[in-house]
Amino acid sequence: MDDRRASERYPVWFPITVVTDDGEEGTAITYDASVNGILMACAGSLAVGSHVTLKFTLSSEGSERRVGATIVRAQEQTEDAGPWRYQLAVEYDTPHPDLEGLIKAEAAQDHA
Repeated sequence: MDDRRASERYPVWFPITVVTDDGEEGTAITYDASVNGILMACAGSLAVGSHVTLKFTLSSEGSERRVGATIVRAQEQTEDAGPWRYQLAVEYDTPHPDLEGLIKAEAAQDHA
């Protein structure tokens, strides 16, 4: 685990709908997730500091989650990333410790 991070990140891939405060929606895919945030790939970028709502469903849970978050890092991919041209890191408005077991189970499914 990176010393800068307060929680373990799990390599996991699932789709996310990113909703801006203006109501615009876009689709993203995760790289990794934790109880504090998500690193994801998107077709478009958002400014650091932008507030968004993330909507996603973990197969181990089955119901949609809606989580408020802030963009903390945005960068263009340097390698051929197809439609997923940008990498965005988000930090949840509040930690979600209840997600750790679910994310860990999702990661185990992805790597089974």
